[in-house]
Amino acid sequence: MNIPWKLKSIIFRLIDIFSANAVLYFLQKYVTKRSSITKIEVNQTWVSHQSILIENRCKGFIFEFGAGKNLAQNIYLSNIVDRQLVVDLNPMIDLQLVDHSRLLLSSKVHLRSNILIKSLGDLTSYGIEYRAPYDASTIDLPKNTLDACISTNTLEHIPKKTICSIFFELYRTLKDTGVVSVIIDYTDHYAHTDSSITRLNFLNFSESEWIRYNHNCHYQNRLRHNDYKLIFLNCGFQIISEDLFFGEEHIPNDLQKKFKDDDPSWCALSAHFVLKKRFVV
Repeated sequence: MNIPWKLKSIIFRLIDIFSANAVLYFLQKYVTKRSSITKIEVNQTWVSHQSILIENRCKGFIFEFGAGKNLAQNIYLSNIVDRQLVVDLNPMIDLQLVDHSRLLLSSKVHLRSNILIKSLGDLTSYGIEYRAPYDASTIDLPKNTLDACISTNTLEHIPKKTICSIFFELYRTLKDTGVVSVIIDYTDHYAHTDSSITRLNFLNFSESEWIRYNHNCHYQNRLRHNDYKLIFLNCGFQIISEDLFFGEEHIPNDLQKKFKDDDPSWCALSAHFVLKKRFVV
């Protein structure tokens, strides 16, 4: 479904005004169908996280923030992970979608359980605990507890200051041998449903201009690759790897001029970071 991005922005503003997140989830599931599932394939992002966890022997206790509605990634990873604590800032889980994901995945891969997921308690059969509302900047775990943290297309929705708080907490709760596997979407999310704009459209606006279109229920921080690198380093992590993905073929001249003195990574569309603690005694 193609939705003019400024119209979508107005809808998000109304959702903010009336605190109607349930309306947003309804629209995503039944109108735009961006959260509905008719078929499922093993996603490359799941495989990327899985490879990092196996390679670093971090398969014990995994933390994920920004779990989303269907938990398909978590169900898939439950085959190699003992325990997962998956959280959302706001309750987003849709148990109907979760069980549908389980059913579709069961035809693709062998799952650790065949129990139907009708309640949060049923998730324990898959080693998954879901909590929301949950603030990942104050993780209620002792230090050196987590074997790994994974995050997929979530950081771009979090303000910079909060990202810093989250990663200071991850540094505290992660084991010295632990690893963080983070995938970030650098694109303008309005472009996901409006083909008339480029995937870097939001970079055309100043901060004061962008405030008009940036809403709590669809917040986009617009941070670029080097911004995240500095955050991770300042929080005490070392960057083990950083895979960047480009692909925007038509970058307007005005935008190229605006960023002409920046590192070429400014126009990356996504990235996969792998981090470890830097100051390990």
